[in-house]
Amino acid sequence: MNIKKLNESVDVLKEGLRSSLLSTDIWTVEDGQSIAGFNQQPEATALFNRITEDMNEALKGAGFPSLGKYYLLDLVDGNKVLLIPMGSYQWGILVDSKAQLGLLLNVILPKIIDSFEEAMIED
Repeated sequence: MNIKKLNESVDVLKEGLRSSLLSTDIWTVEDGQSIAGFNQQPEATALFNRITEDMNEALKGAGFPSLGKYYLLDLVDGNKVLLIPMGSYQWGILVDSKAQLGLLLNVILPKIIDSFEEAMIED
């Protein structure tokens, strides 16, 4: 994993969301430890790591397909959490209520996933 490129992926996210980005972490699934981020939330990282695992187990138990590219949580305060499972890694993104979902899902998400994939193959 190229950490410099990973931090560039976080920068792409920060530039795209501007002040709507409240926090983001990229972490390893094995131990739930963050390896890059902005306003990092270690407790949330560890817990969302478990939530994703539990959600996949529940889906499997119900005979449903596993999670796709991402899942989105709409919080009571209007903020949103976007979780992107990516094999041995996960990326969590917390945005405020003013974040434009169309911009996040249709423009920024593909860019950051491409950038993340580059960081995985380059050392």
